[in-house]
Amino acid sequence: MKHLIVLALAASLAGCASMPSAAPDTPQQAVYAAKSAYATALTAAVAYKKLPACSATRPAPCSQPALVQQLQRADIVAAASLDAAEAAVRTPLVSPTAAGRAVQAAQAALSAMNALVTGLGVTQ
Repeated sequence: MKHLIVLALAASLAGCASMPSAAPDTPQQAVYAAKSAYATALTAAVAYKKLPACSATRPAPCSQPALVQQLQRADIVAAASLDAAEAAVRTPLVSPTAAGRAVQAAQAALSAMNALVTGLGVTQ
């Protein structure tokens, strides 16, 4: 029963990350919004990772080790991209074009992570 509650919470949090919202006015706001969505996706990924590993004797809910590895790789890329984007938008000498590209890269990495999180097979 505890696992079902964790899965339901993770699914509801993952759904919040993909909810449409007003577009940010500045690159700084875009990074802030992306970091918030990242925290939500990471919460769901951690909840999935905490499930016992799937096996022939372990029925659902359980976590697939290969998917956990994919989530961990996506987390590393998303975190690094978000940190780079944050540094870019906070550094006055970085051009607006370069900062915008850093934000776009971070958003793409976050989208990839969200795709994995929403594909966990958890009923929302």
